[in-house]
Amino acid sequence: MSIDGKRNAATAIFVALLILSVFWPSPVVSVNRLCCNASLSVDELSFLGREAPAWDVVYWCVAGLFALWVLYDVHDFAPVVAEFRAVRFRFRALTWIAVVVAASLVLLVWMFIDSDVTAWAEKVNSDTLEDWIRIANRFGGGMNPVMIILFFALAGLAYAKREWVSYAVRMTIAGAIGGALVQIVKFAVGRTRPELWLGPFHHARASASSFPSGHTVGAFALAGVLMLRAESKTLRWVAAVLAFAVALSRVLAFRHWTSDVTASAAIGLLAAAAMPARPLPSPRSSR
Repeated sequence: MSIDGKRNAATAIFVALLILSVFWPSPVVSVNRLCCNASLSVDELSFLGREAPAWDVVYWCVAGLFALWVLYDVHDFAPVVAEFRAVRFRFRALTWIAVVVAASLVLLVWMFIDSDVTAWAEKVNSDTLEDWIRIANRFGGGMNPVMIILFFALAGLAYAKREWVSYAVRMTIAGAIGGALVQIVKFAVGRTRPELWLGPFHHARASASSFPSGHTVGAFALAGVLMLRAESKTLRWVAAVLAFAVALSRVLAFRHWTSDVTASAAIGLLAAAAMPARPLPSPRSSR
């Protein structure tokens, strides 16, 4: 197979794997319902990286074989190491201003918007909406953020795109920073989720801390890297829309208050912005 043919095939396979990761293990559940009716330990609410690790092994075996095939001709992994070494953090006056503005916005949302938006979510709740919420939730949870990072890392190495490797490295760091902050703040605040405010187990069985939203922090940490660094306007917009969809889905699922996702979006974006854009070396300067 030619290099271009392999790249096109790799792109098609990865897109298929990414779509499958969002719906996994729903295809298995659907096939079982149609022909077998066997007793399964998973259902349509299960998703990759959560609830059913034994079933995830099947998916990761397929994805691992694909990764080995893509990287078969790649002999230089130095760009990944170089990007990690090149990352620098910069906390300028504008950063602290952004923190103050974000905190003020979260306070206003908490005081004047939280209850009204949750009441509105109750009114618009429907089976169709819940199907959309379930899909949007998966983009910010489980192993799907990891899949997005792996896509940019593998594609960057296979296509020799240094900027894609840079996206993957910065997404990894921003996501790790955001994830650490989420756990610290959750433990410190211990806010009740809207679903428990509406009534015991009114929508879902969970009592974990509501503030902030880990799904939303992760979504905006990854999307923030692309929104701040990607040259493609389409890529920036797609990243922003998906991150916003994750945040909205968490509110509509009664898992978080609007102020939770507002604070989470700010944390994710600030984690991404703490690593300023570094101009990539031009072909002429790299000689």
